[in-house]
Amino acid sequence: MLRGNNGLKILLILLLGSIGVVYAKKDKEKNTAPKDSTSTIIASAITAEVATKDTAVAKVKAEKKSEAKTKTKTKTEAKAKPKTEPKEETEIKVDGILELGFDNQYRYGVYKNERVTYKRIGRAEIGASFRPVKKVRAEIGFEYNSKDSVPTIDKLYTQYNPLSSSTIRFGYMKKSFGLEERTGLDERYFHKRSIINDFLDSSGIGFLNHDLTLQYRHEIGKKFELRGGFSWTADSTRYLQNYSAEYDDKKNNIILAAIIKHVIPPDEAMITTYISSLSYRRIGNLSASEVELTYGTNPYIKRLKDRDATILGARLKENIFLNTGLNTLQQVIPIAEAAIFSRDFKADTTEYDAQFRAGLTLGFAKKSAFQWRNNYGVVSKIRDGERELWRRRFDTEVVVIF
Repeated sequence: MLRGNNGLKILLILLLGSIGVVYAKKDKEKNTAPKDSTSTIIASAITAEVATKDTAVAKVKAEKKSEAKTKTKTKTEAKAKPKTEPKEETEIKVDGILELGFDNQYRYGVYKNERVTYKRIGRAEIGASFRPVKKVRAEIGFEYNSKDSVPTIDKLYTQYNPLSSSTIRFGYMKKSFGLEERTGLDERYFHKRSIINDFLDSSGIGFLNHDLTLQYRHEIGKKFELRGGFSWTADSTRYLQNYSAEYDDKKNNIILAAIIKHVIPPDEAMITTYISSLSYRRIGNLSASEVELTYGTNPYIKRLKDRDATILGARLKENIFLNTGLNTLQQVIPIAEAAIFSRDFKADTTEYDAQFRAGLTLGFAKKSAFQWRNNYGVVSKIRDGERELWRRRFDTEVVVIF
């Protein structure tokens, strides 16, 4: 029995020893295995936190350094900047036009015995604009013609802008009328204006004379402008009112204008006459077309015959701009204009003046600042349907625009 029990004890001891060896191997493997994932995450977080703190510290240092530089620059600029703003400098602009050439004119009709072979053209217009302070401007212009001994004043006025959209002018200036009157010699291309404009500007009519004028201009937006003016003549027996409305969007230009003249003859009642104009210009890529209608009463007939005489005129003009792409001859500009005019439209015997003229302008240098203009035109009298040649003219001139 004892031996049997001893054998059983020995068997149990061997079994327990085997189990212990197995567990010992497992413990050894656990001790030699890598660290668990939790430890790895904790270590990574610690490393990231340290790196973030280092980056933040470096960023703060960079910001402080940049701020210090900015403060230093600001202080330097503050030292360099004057304590008071500089005064506004006076703005001066000078422009003008010079015209030299020959005007060949032949007269017919009642002037059959008079023949003018040619006239020399010598004309200059010089203008200057001064702006001593903001909102105030002064304009002065002189015109010299070779037939006159001394230059004449073309414009002389001062301008004040109480608002950005309002302008007040006072001085000697031309009145606001149609397109032909407002267009200067630099864009007109003809040496003379049309027969309509010549009549309105003549001494006996006096609608377009340069008089002492008080004028107000008001802009509505960027395309619409209203003008109103009051003018006094040198002899103080005439005064004029002038009104106009203009629309201009750089492609289309529409002007409606009127001039009312009041004459006070000695020991007579006041005589009131007027002239109006409706004109339109269309500017394309290669051409500019314009049409102008004129309507009013003739002050000369009103004063001499004491009756109303209707003035009626129409004018059509076409310019074509051909760019050559050359450095010398940059533009070729053909021009054509037709006009018809009646001084007494409602008279028993209807009489018209008809004018046709055409020309060719060659533009040299930048913006055609140097031009050679050649124009030919005729004026005819039309009485009861019969046409009679009245005058023909050829002129050639060199024009310099500056």
